[in-house]
Amino acid sequence: MRHFTSIIGDFFDSVFDFDSRTLRTLWPLFARPGYLTCEYFEGRRVRYVSPVRLFFFLTIVAFFVGSLTLHMEGNGVEIDDGERIAEIRKAGEAGEPVPADDDDMSFNFGGGEWDAETNPIAVSFLPAFANDWLNVQVGRAEKNIARMRDDPDLYVKALLSAIPTSLFVLLPVFALMLKLAYVFKRRLYMEHLIVALHSHAFLSLSLLLLFLLIAWMPLYLLRMQKRVYGQGWPMTLLKYLVLGFCYFWLITIGAVFVALGSLVWM
Repeated sequence: MRHFTSIIGDFFDSVFDFDSRTLRTLWPLFARPGYLTCEYFEGRRVRYVSPVRLFFFLTIVAFFVGSLTLHMEGNGVEIDDGERIAEIRKAGEAGEPVPADDDDMSFNFGGGEWDAETNPIAVSFLPAFANDWLNVQVGRAEKNIARMRDDPDLYVKALLSAIPTSLFVLLPVFALMLKLAYVFKRRLYMEHLIVALHSHAFLSLSLLLLFLLIAWMPLYLLRMQKRVYGQGWPMTLLKYLVLGFCYFWLITIGAVFVALGSLVWM
């Protein structure tokens, strides 16, 4: 039986050629624009990770790390059911329309509120099954918007998981655009595809570094506080969280005053 770490090594080796070629590939990809592509066109390819594996791995890892790093808080607005009932009764006694609940999100089509039965989407030039599909999607979106208000992280995770698929679909389209833009260069479509792969791999690598930097900043500050003051981890972590919470609001208040002051002083 093989050790689990050997299986992990096989995965990295098969997907990313995780060896000396990795460093020889990542540094020029980030710091030397166009160098990897020119090396590929000149036939010097063995020393570097292949463009397809490079793009695939960096894109998946970048947005996976992004889903772990980025976080959104809910709006924190909660309306008590008693308050809501009181508003409805007050509006009814005064003969006024019932105030809308901010938590109820709906779509309007054709001058009225969308409803799958009474007021569905009906695009005249689309077949019935296409209109049925559109109405199903609108219904799902309406429910998901309500879920998103309670937990905005759901939308962030869904967005970051959908972007890699979109990039895979759009990448050959971008290569075609390059082909049309440089039609008189008489280069093959495959050459433009290599340019597109390296371009998108660079974007994914930059995003990955940005996400890692965002994740590293609080860890750096925690480690610095621990090393300088030399207390144990429990006390250090407690003071770090308290100081961080207080200082966050202090910076927020300061930023608001600076923004307002700038309107006066500029």
